[in-house]
Amino acid sequence: MSLNPLENLLFSVIGLLQGSIIIAVPVFILVLFGQELREKIEEETKKSWVTTTFITTIIMVYILLLITYFFPFIIASQEIGLGEVPSIFAPDPVTLLISFIAGVLWVGVVTIVVSLLLMPFEFVGAYVHEVVSKKLGKKPEWLKLAITSYLTSVFASAIILFLVPEAITGVFYFLYYGF
Repeated sequence: MSLNPLENLLFSVIGLLQGSIIIAVPVFILVLFGQELREKIEEETKKSWVTTTFITTIIMVYILLLITYFFPFIIASQEIGLGEVPSIFAPDPVTLLISFIAGVLWVGVVTIVVSLLLMPFEFVGAYVHEVVSKKLGKKPEWLKLAITSYLTSVFASAIILFLVPEAITGVFYFLYYGF
């Protein structure tokens, strides 16, 4: 370990820039889908940019959190064929249905909280996109979005890693264990 603080700072920044590439790729894909979805919502509802962005964020985060929430159950269901569960331990279908409905509703609550937490990053992303669009001029839109996704990912990673590193685990804890 280096005792030189400038060297530590330099390598930390380099690590942040490298690590943000990994995050920027899925963010870019989500931005492409989200942009199309937001435009369709805006076209149908005639609402403002902020409203349609929030609705789009809620829809996309809900889908991602629903997959995340039920992923362990889906994986565990593959092990059902390993043996027969005694009837006294097997849950009845009504209990399973109630559990599923409660899970879907809980994911909705978590979605609203996470969407509100993501909105400042989306505002930063919108600002960065305006700056990048002015700088790049007539370059393809996907290139502008890719650069915007990367720069916003660097910003968000820096905020999350250096200011609130427990945010990611906190969201998972909130999703699976509630209040």
